[in-house]
Amino acid sequence: MRDDISIVLDSTAVMGETPLAGDRRCHEVKLSVRHGRTEWRDGEKTLSEMFAMVEVTGELPKTSQPPLGAFLELFTRLSCEGKKILVLTIDGVLSGTVQTARLAAKQVMEEMPDADIRVVDSLTAANPISGMAMAVLEFIEGGAGMDEIEAYAMELAQRTETIFSVDSLDYLHKGGRIGAVGALFGNLLGIRPIIYLDKKGELTIADKARTRAKALRRMLEIGQRFAPFEALYVAHAEASEDAYFLQSSLKEMYPGVPVMVSGIGTVLAAHLGPKTIGIFLRRKR
Repeated sequence: MRDDISIVLDSTAVMGETPLAGDRRCHEVKLSVRHGRTEWRDGEKTLSEMFAMVEVTGELPKTSQPPLGAFLELFTRLSCEGKKILVLTIDGVLSGTVQTARLAAKQVMEEMPDADIRVVDSLTAANPISGMAMAVLEFIEGGAGMDEIEAYAMELAQRTETIFSVDSLDYLHKGGRIGAVGALFGNLLGIRPIIYLDKKGELTIADKARTRAKALRRMLEIGQRFAPFEALYVAHAEASEDAYFLQSSLKEMYPGVPVMVSGIGTVLAAHLGPKTIGIFLRRKR
């Protein structure tokens, strides 16, 4: 197993819920969440705890990207150990994490001429980022250099499609992701939007459904246009039954294609709300 390359992920990739958990080649930098005077690092509170806080106060949590110092410390330590570093971050429009990682990489490489740190915007969020890391770890066993590895990671990002639905538009509205009229209209009519994250990092409404069940089926239908696939992912915020339905459906629709299921962390859930669920589809080359 090649161990001269380290992979750094941010906490939205929920690395601990994937096969990467415990892999000494993989490292995590955590984003933070704040609700009132209470602040925690992603993963230190459960979704149930966070949603209960919102229920009591009506106030949504706020999130923060990892501090520059967290990246500097990790990059410096790994570089001192002789490791080359690939960083995969949450979509750069959704979070400033990728810009902070690039700034830290630039600073460390200026101070350490032998350091080699590549930062790639995943153009998505949640467990498909860990899926990209898994694919990279397999790819590097062929002896690829850092230029090839960076190009491959960027290609994986371009081939990953993100489709999700929320149970309520309140979180997206209060977080500034959707207008007040759209949120009011959707909630009054019980409409569930099916949202597509495009390659510019923008959230676009791909379709709408009047029930949760129809929204799940419509997500699968929209996803079909991107087939064939090499890997599939389901991520959810306390929606395990719906996640099982999507997992079973994807396995039936695309036999032999692996489907990985996990939750999402409190950072993503703070912006999307309870019962959010998404499918992430990595197209074949």
